Amino acid sequence: MRKIAIMGAGQSGLHLAIRLIRNGYQVTMVSERSAEEIFNGPPTGATYLFHDSLQLERELGLDLWKDSAYHSTGFNVNFGTPDGNYAFSINSRTSKPGASIDQRMKFYQWIKLFEKLGGQFIVSDTTPSDLLACTEQFDLVIVSSGKGPLARLFTRDDERSTHEVPARKLVQLHINNFEHIGKTKFTSISLDAVMGAGEIITAPFYQKDDIQCAFLLVESIPGGPMDVFDGAMSGSQLLERTKEMIRILLPWRYEAFANAEIIADDAYLKGSFTPVVRKPVVHLNSKAAVMGLGDTVILNDPIVGQGGNNASKMANVYAQAIIRHGNAPFDAEWMNRTFEEFWEYSRHVNRFCDIFLSPPAPHVIELLGAASQNPDIASDFVNGFNHPPALFPWLDDEQAARLYMAEKMQAAI
Repeated sequence: MRKIAIMGAGQSGLHLAIRLIRNGYQVTMVSERSAEEIFNGPPTGATYLFHDSLQLERELGLDLWKDSAYHSTGFNVNFGTPDGNYAFSINSRTSKPGASIDQRMKFYQWIKLFEKLGGQFIVSDTTPSDLLACTEQFDLVIVSSGKGPLARLFTRDDERSTHEVPARKLVQLHINNFEHIGKTKFTSISLDAVMGAGEIITAPFYQKDDIQCAFLLVESIPGGPMDVFDGAMSGSQLLERTKEMIRILLPWRYEAFANAEIIADDAYLKGSFTPVVRKPVVHLNSKAAVMGLGDTVILNDPIVGQGGNNASKMANVYAQAIIRHGNAPFDAEWMNRTFEEFWEYSRHVNRFCDIFLSPPAPHVIELLGAASQNPDIASDFVNGFNHPPALFPWLDDEQAARLYMAEKMQAAI
C-alpha cells in the first residue's frame, strides 16, 4: 500500500486525502490545528462552490449539507459609476445550484470522516527539516498549507504571476436580516461593481452555528472610494462603514443592505494578499522533492469566486494522476507534469480573475452590456463561473468577442 503525506488540512488537502484513502492509499495528514481548533477558530474565506466542484464532493460523500444549506441558482451582476448612478445589470441563473458552507464546520467534519476511514491525522507544526524526514517515510509528500510558511518554500513563477502587490483590499462580513433569524433575504449571488472603485459580492452562506445567513465581501481598489475600512476594528464598525459606502456609491442597492446586521461581532475578515503562481516542486536535496497543492501554488484573488473551486478540481486532478501512476516513483518530473495537467485548466481561471481585477477592455464592457440585453449571453457568462475555460477565447480576445456576439445576436432574431 502506497503511503502519502499531506501537509495542511484545507479544501484541497482534505479533498485529496479522502479521495486517496477511498482508493486504497495509506494517507497521513499533518495540520497545525486540531479539528476542534479549526471549528472554534476565526472565520475563513467564505468559499462558494459551483456545481462541478460540489459534484466532486458528492462522489466522495463529502456534500454533508445538501439538505440543510441553501443552494442557489440566482446570479446577478450590477454595474454602477463612481458618481452613484446605476449603469446596467446582468440577471440570469446557473444551470445547476451551488452553495457556500462555513469551512470551519466543513473541515471539522471532513477531518472526522478522514479519521473514520482510517486516515492518520497529526497535529503539529511542520518545518523544512520535517519535510525532508517525511520524504524518507512516505512515497509522496504534498504541501497544501495555503498562505502559511511552508508555501513560501515554493518559488514564485514570474512568467505566470501577474501581480506584484495586492490588487484589492478585502473585507468579509457574515450578515443577516434578523426579521426571521433562520432566513436571509440574500438568496442569489450578487456582484455589484463600481467602475474604478471595486466590487461587493454577496451570496447565501451556511454558518457553522446552523445559521443560514449571507457573506458580504468588499473588494476595494486600494486608495479608491471603496477603500474606507482603515481604522475599523470590529465587525459592527466594518458593517457600518460598508452601509455608508453603499449609500454613497451604490444608492440603488442600499435598500438591500439597510437592515443587515452582523451575526456576531467577530464574524469578519479583513486584509489583503498578492495573487501568485508558484512553481510546483521544491527540491529539499539532490534526491528528495515535495510538491505543492491548492493555494500553496495557485493563489487567486476571490473576485470571481474560484479559490475553493480551483482547490477541489486541482485535488481531483492530482488524485487521478497518483492513481494512474501505479507503483512508479513520484519524481520531480512526474510532479511537474501533474501540475502542468491542471494548469491547462487553471490558466483560464487565472486569466478570468485578472480580467476583472484590471480596468476592463472595451470589448469586455461591450460583452457585459450585450449580456444585459441577451439572455443567451447572460447564461453563458454566469455559467462560465462553474467552468471558466468555457468563457474563452471570447471573453479575452476582441475579435473572438465580436464573432461570438454576432452569432448570439443573429440567433436571437
